[in-house]
Amino acid sequence: MAKYDVVVIGAGAAGLSAGAILAKQGKKVLVMDRDEYLGGRGMAIPYEGYRLNLGGHLLEDSGSGITKIIEYIGGKLEHGPTSKGMPVWVGDRWKPVQELYNTDKGELKKIIQILTDIDFKEFDNYDDVPLRTWLRKYTTSEGVIALFEYITAAEAMTEHWYDHVASDNLYVRKMHYMEKRMAGYSFWPVGGWDGMFRQMADGVTRHGGEIWMRTTAQKLLIEKGRVVGVAYEKGPRAIPNEAYNWEVVETECVISTLPVWNVLNFVREEDLPDWYVAQIKLLAQDQFRACWLGFYAATREPVFTGVHPTELAVWFGAPNSKLGGFGFLGTGYDPQIAPPGMHLYNCGFVYQGLRSPQWVEKHFALAERDLQAFYPDTWTDKNIIWKKRHLVAQPAFGVIQKPGLVGKYRPDYSAPNVDGLYFASETFRSRGIGVDRAARAGLTCAERALGRRIPEFKDSWHD
Repeated sequence: MAKYDVVVIGAGAAGLSAGAILAKQGKKVLVMDRDEYLGGRGMAIPYEGYRLNLGGHLLEDSGSGITKIIEYIGGKLEHGPTSKGMPVWVGDRWKPVQELYNTDKGELKKIIQILTDIDFKEFDNYDDVPLRTWLRKYTTSEGVIALFEYITAAEAMTEHWYDHVASDNLYVRKMHYMEKRMAGYSFWPVGGWDGMFRQMADGVTRHGGEIWMRTTAQKLLIEKGRVVGVAYEKGPRAIPNEAYNWEVVETECVISTLPVWNVLNFVREEDLPDWYVAQIKLLAQDQFRACWLGFYAATREPVFTGVHPTELAVWFGAPNSKLGGFGFLGTGYDPQIAPPGMHLYNCGFVYQGLRSPQWVEKHFALAERDLQAFYPDTWTDKNIIWKKRHLVAQPAFGVIQKPGLVGKYRPDYSAPNVDGLYFASETFRSRGIGVDRAARAGLTCAERALGRRIPEFKDSWHD
């Protein structure tokens, strides 16, 4: 029976970060993932000469997160094109976000200074405070409040933007102001998402670790309160109804990157304290899933509002679906994700909680009418080569970032009463946005498994 120092469940940003860091630290590491492609909820998948990014992502790391991690493991994450412009749909037309706060620059500078002076630890105090409530303590400027809330709509999937929690938003604003001197920073990784995840995977194997794809972790093995192994199922099944033909690897440390709605399928409830299980089940309720329905569209002419090909368009209430959402031209950031001369557009209409198939079908039709209103000259049968509907719900984008559902209200990275078990999913306790948030969670769990901080990350903000 094979034995490893650490087994990591999941080859997304969190799992590859944790696995590569621990491998470099001299640990014998195994990373296993059930899918064919690296990247978890951020994976890139080839389709007819295009590369579809699962769900649709931009990177919001301003330098101290996944960028620093890849550098530490021997790679280099180059920041590609950044988002230039944020057109916002207001009423019946697009407006640049600057129009919403161009008379409030003094008030904005005041808020920036307040954020700069706040210690990162203090954000724990705002885990149950709405963003708008916090802002109104320091400013009466509706323009400044609008700026923060529009950026929130672009970064985090919150159906009602005014309900977004203060702590998670302010944490990211502080990082971006301090590292990039801007309120919001997002970019496309040079080499694409598959190239970025391949660098992370190379960091695992370069330092002696192993990665097993198409391998499903079925059960965590615990004896007397200690992790002793993982039962798994590897490769395609010989027959469709094959079941429980599991093998086992020995280990005394497991880092799970499974989200809250899947983790109790791997870890038995009876092995965890009931209060900790209750925390997981609270967050795993279907009503707290941040979801979206959206479109990929391959087009002859680029689909964007006209501000800039790398714009990140945002809407709070689309004219027909009434949903908020975002849209961006993937080939504006990276022409290599489409055949020469072709373009790829991606968008999402955000909603909270699982909905019925009838509701989803109806809102796909309404969302298409919204796109025709947003882009009357380019969202046309003549311009669109093909389009694919996609649904981000199971798995969801994440747990909704509302007061009382983030930070100290989420289960801790370390499993209580179980030695050697850590949770690096961004649906557990973590800060940040999307893929970068997951990578920082992986770093935190790697350090906890080591029992010490890694000096190279002393200036990287993570728990």
